Amino acid sequence: MNKDHLIAALDEINADNLPGAAIAPLWDKLPDYVAGPNWIGEILDAASRWKDYIYEDKDYSLDDLTDYVHELANSECEDYYSNINKRVQDLSLWAYPVIDSDVEELTGGQLVDITLTGLNSLYLFAAMRSLFQAVIEYAYERAEELESELANA
Repeated sequence: MNKDHLIAALDEINADNLPGAAIAPLWDKLPDYVAGPNWIGEILDAASRWKDYIYEDKDYSLDDLTDYVHELANSECEDYYSNINKRVQDLSLWAYPVIDSDVEELTGGQLVDITLTGLNSLYLFAAMRSLFQAVIEYAYERAEELESELANA
């Protein structure tokens, strides 16, 4: 996939198109817990962050891009603990069994001796990993459409 098409697709994820139906396929990819006004900023931030990873004039595969999901999600946890806790609370990440399952998987089921700070970081990581994955899958599919439209024009 061409860098320019990916950037164009990511540019479509903007405040004018959220939360409207203009990018309904993105909403279909997002986990059910991604809802409400606090998530709009998170989605916009994820699209912006992806643009920082797509900078070379080369062809990208979805697998190439997916390799960065873990790194992006992890970078969201490199913050003050109070900010991480606030995001976990604002996004209600503690309220979804699917995130509980992701956290349990991340820890190999070993949740003993984990601090609240550690748990908050894991919950934020799990949620951001899903968010970054959904955003890049949408952008990649949309970029394919843009490429096809250009080829048919």
